[in-house]
Amino acid sequence: MRVDSKEKLERALSEVGIVGEWVEPDKYGYSRLYEFNTRGTNVVIEWYCNYPTIMIGSASMSFTHINVFRGCHGDREWIEFTFKGENPLRLMIKG
Repeated sequence: MRVDSKEKLERALSEVGIVGEWVEPDKYGYSRLYEFNTRGTNVVIEWYCNYPTIMIGSASMSFTHINVFRGCHGDREWIEFTFKGENPLRLMIKG
């Protein structure tokens, strides 16, 4: 799924049970940082509609798409962040 709105970002993450929150709003109440925790790892997404960036610790990667993958028998799930369909970063959500 191409992630070109905050709503699409939230929807893609919620498909695998990730519910985070928008943090550090500016004086107008707008936040560019979406934070969540998965399997004990804190993840932050810095939102820009052209190229949002996922940050895990000191590592970061810009992405344009989010995909969900499920293993056999539903015992494993991954969420994949890609930049225009290439260079995937996969986070295991379940398994």
